[in-house]
Amino acid sequence: MTFNSLEQRGIPLDRQLRNWRELNVDPIDPDRCDPYTRCRIITMNGIEVEAILFSHQLARNTVDPEIKRQLATTRYIEAQQQKAVNWLLPGLSSVLETTIAYEQVAVDLTA
Repeated sequence: MTFNSLEQRGIPLDRQLRNWRELNVDPIDPDRCDPYTRCRIITMNGIEVEAILFSHQLARNTVDPEIKRQLATTRYIEAQQQKAVNWLLPGLSSVLETTIAYEQVAVDLTA
C-alpha cells in the first residue's frame, strides 16, 4: 500500500493542537532503530522549520489581518509538530555524532 497525499483527507487545525503531555515523545534508541530513522527525523525537522520560516515571511509581507491571523495559527501548530519531531532525537549524541548524521542527510538528499 502506497501513500497518496491527494487521496488523504487532512486533520482540521483545531484538532491538531497538542498539550505538553502529547508533545513529550520518547526519543529513538539509536542502537535499535533503522539506520535511516535518524536521517528521516532530521529531514522532517528541516521541513517543519522551513515551513515555519516561510509562513513567518509570508505574514510579514501581507497586509490582510485575516491572513496574518490564519498564518499565526498555522505557524503555532507547525511549531508544535517541529518540537515533537525534533525531540525524537536523543539529546545524548556527541557533536561528532550529530555532525555525521547531518552530513549523511545532506549526502542522501543530494545523491
